[in-house]
Amino acid sequence: MNGHVPQQEDAEQIPLQLVSVERCTNDVPESNELLQPETCTPSTKKTATLKLCSKTVFWKCKLWMLITSIFLLLIVVTIIALTLHSAVYIDEDEYWDPESIANGNHHNFSGILNIHCENPEPLLSESTYNLLSENLHKRLTDIYSDSPALGRYFISAEVISISDGNNTASYHLWFSVPQDETEEFMKYRMGQTFVMNILRQNIYDQEEMYDLEVPECTNLRLDPTSLLLTHC
Repeated sequence: MNGHVPQQEDAEQIPLQLVSVERCTNDVPESNELLQPETCTPSTKKTATLKLCSKTVFWKCKLWMLITSIFLLLIVVTIIALTLHSAVYIDEDEYWDPESIANGNHHNFSGILNIHCENPEPLLSESTYNLLSENLHKRLTDIYSDSPALGRYFISAEVISISDGNNTASYHLWFSVPQDETEEFMKYRMGQTFVMNILRQNIYDQEEMYDLEVPECTNLRLDPTSLLLTHC
């Protein structure tokens, strides 16, 4: 016969190849059967959170009930603590007895202070000295009456005189201190150094004599370095 006659071995290989191709075709999944990874949607997370909060911690107490109770307890404790603190605590610097101060011991100080001016006249008029005295008296009164440390003890201030030659002002300060004040208080707060430094700091902040115009003496200012104070 013309043509090639397949041998027996070739005939046996053909079915085997068909079977292999068929198996490979069956092993490939269809497009709609591809495995999709599991995703955690927001609804899934919300459900898990609700389940966790609804979990029973002990007896019939849920987790959300326990958390809410702790927050409420902290709020109540804080309110009670603040109420007790405000009711019991008394600031000694804010509480003082005016009667005990009025009937206390008097402590007086004498001081001197130079007043400088540019282009002064040879002789200042009496009205000018009166203006300088009134202005200095007002400033001393304002400084010590408004002082947080000494304002409650301050009684009055007085300008005794202003010299003609170098315009040196002499003044007095009066304070009243309760009799039961400690020695430490008298040494530091009512000491002459502390009282003098209050005035000195104010002069450093503003050396010019405010609200004062004197034609005979321009640019009036106080000299903080000339300040002296002694206990009477």
